[in-house]
Amino acid sequence: MRTASRDVDFHGHQIKAGDRVMCLFVSANRDEDVFPEPYKFDITRRPNPQLSFSFGPHICLGLHIAKIEMKALYEELISRVDSIELAGEPRLKIGNFVTGFKTLPVRFTAS
Repeated sequence: MRTASRDVDFHGHQIKAGDRVMCLFVSANRDEDVFPEPYKFDITRRPNPQLSFSFGPHICLGLHIAKIEMKALYEELISRVDSIELAGEPRLKIGNFVTGFKTLPVRFTAS
C-alpha cells in the first residue's frame, strides 16, 4: 500500500492526496494494453516486463537468489525426469498480494 502525496489524474481516475493506493501485481502481469494474450500461459512471452519481484526502490532483495534456485530446479528436473503430469486437482491459495497453489499434486516419471 502507498499513500498519494498529491492529487493526480491517473487515466481518468482522480486520486487525491492522502488516498491509499495499491498495485495488484497479478493484474499488472495480465495487462491487456501490454500483452496481446494476457491470460495465456506462455513462458516464451516477449517482451515480458512482469512485476512479480516489483521494481525500483521496492524491488525484492531475493530476486537473484530466487532466479538461481529456479534455474537449478529446472536443470535438475530436465536431467532426471521424462514427464510430469497432474496427479489430482490443483487448489489455489488466493491472497490480496500473492496468489499461488495451495496444493498441486503431480506425478514424475524418472528418466
